[in-house]
Amino acid sequence: MILKCIPAVAGLLCMIAAAAATGQELSGRAKAADANGNGVIDRNEAGGPLQANFDEMDCDKSGTLDGGEIRGFFSGTGCPQPAAASGKAASSGRPGPAARSGGPPPRSVRVDTVVTEPLSQTVPIMGRLVSLRAGDVAARINGAMSEIGAEIGDRVKKGDVIATLAGERLTAARDKYRAAVATRRAMVKTAQAQYARTAQELARMKNLQRSSAFSRAKFEDLKRDTEARKAAIEERRSQLKEAEADLQRAEIDLQNTQIRAPYDGVVSLKHTEVGAYVNTGARVVSLINDEDIEVEAEVPSDRLSALVAGTALRFRLDDGTIHDATVRSVVPLENLRTRTRVVRFMPRFGDGTARLAVNQSVTVLVPVGNARQVVTVHKDAVVHSGPNRRVYLARNGKAFPRQVELGEAVGSRYVVLSGLQPGDRVVTHGNEALPPGSNIRILQDGQRAARAK
Repeated sequence: MILKCIPAVAGLLCMIAAAAATGQELSGRAKAADANGNGVIDRNEAGGPLQANFDEMDCDKSGTLDGGEIRGFFSGTGCPQPAAASGKAASSGRPGPAARSGGPPPRSVRVDTVVTEPLSQTVPIMGRLVSLRAGDVAARINGAMSEIGAEIGDRVKKGDVIATLAGERLTAARDKYRAAVATRRAMVKTAQAQYARTAQELARMKNLQRSSAFSRAKFEDLKRDTEARKAAIEERRSQLKEAEADLQRAEIDLQNTQIRAPYDGVVSLKHTEVGAYVNTGARVVSLINDEDIEVEAEVPSDRLSALVAGTALRFRLDDGTIHDATVRSVVPLENLRTRTRVVRFMPRFGDGTARLAVNQSVTVLVPVGNARQVVTVHKDAVVHSGPNRRVYLARNGKAFPRQVELGEAVGSRYVVLSGLQPGDRVVTHGNEALPPGSNIRILQDGQRAARAK
């Protein structure tokens, strides 16, 4: 039987009849909030989540919430489908997203999860960026500077030739020692041949000991001669090793005419020029590695209780960006004048961070006291509409707006005071002008979201 509202029927009875016919009747719990008993929740009757999200839940903008709108919001199905000749639902004149078939394709979005994380009060401490590898590159041998291949500001890789010393004299010395090695090797071979011949004669004489041809005197002479030949081999071998060591030293000196970068970095200073004579240990250039860096700060002693190795915190660069870091070490040396200790932090910079500089100032946010657990949402998920803030929940392939109350910023996230729970998935990209109940397609890493039109 189809119920039809006619003017003769009271307005309240019509609304209740329409709600029952279309599945819009309030639940038992919602009926308790219906103070005037009109079968819907008026704005002044809404409380808690209903009050916080009243405008988003009110699909037909009637200023009231029926059972279908409440169930659609919290179940993720969206606005209810209107039935023909229904009172409240038909009056809106617009179908819910669940009723639309053959409509626009799903919108491509990215989502993030609402999480619980520790948060503590912090105090700002000034610090700086320090390089783990920075210093002077020096000459290892004496010589005249014949070439400098890197200028101030040039970026070099480990092993790149920075400068070259004149090497003609060293080349000649190397060739001389090569010849000496060849001579010593020939002398070793000669001594080995002489020893072999004498040893062979000694063995033959030894076999004649029982014959009349055996001569004791000659046997003793051969024995002594064999021992001398054997000693000569060892002497020649020692001379060969000495010559090989001289050759190796000459080759090392020749290699050291090329002054190479010991690590990746940028040339910050030049200390000599082409034509100058440099001694062993003289500075040639200064090199800074601007990628392998840490954060250093002098922290007051009364703030060190929360800083142990592995403690996570945040720091701010002078461009305003916030980054994460962990405590690597607290140096056990206190400055008597300032009552501070040096603390080293291992930073984690995000993609797109501008080129950093050694000694660049940073502000370390040192925690004070024990951390408390807070619920946070990514900043990209928040849509600002005047004084209101809302996000879009991703549920069952659809997006539903949710008004939220936010607290302080925590890096790239906001503290959530109300409106969201840990585990909720919210749209972070593609949420521009997203209609309530829109069909969505969640993109994975590497996929590109379509712009809202």
